[in-house]
Amino acid sequence: MMKDILRLTLATACLAALLGCGPDYGGRVAVKGKVILKGTPVKDGIIKFMPASTDGVLSESGGQILNGEYSLPAAQGLMPGKYKVTLTAGDGRTRANSDEPPGPTGANIISKDLIPPEYNTKTTQEVTVTAKGPNVFDYNIP
Repeated sequence: MMKDILRLTLATACLAALLGCGPDYGGRVAVKGKVILKGTPVKDGIIKFMPASTDGVLSESGGQILNGEYSLPAAQGLMPGKYKVTLTAGDGRTRANSDEPPGPTGANIISKDLIPPEYNTKTTQEVTVTAKGPNVFDYNIP
């Protein structure tokens, strides 16, 4: 009987350790979503999350949009709170009449942003990240 109690106690302790001991990312949580532009997944772009206010200790993070999806794991994720979001995706072509200096390949590396200003330079996009999640933020840009 004593052996059974000892086994049960040991099994319970191991289970509690496994369930309660995950990586600690200082409160950061994972964020993911999809980005569709005019009905088509964004092939390659960037998403950035910036604190909506200077109150509190929020993180800033971002990542690559690839084939219409982005994912920030908790290690690079966000602290719970309110964020402004910017999305960019260049057209991958050089402007013909650019005054910019040449890039490393001898060509101007400036692309026209395919995403409208209300999603980047004049963003109106805001999200609230929560500790419990799920923190899935999809964008269907007309």
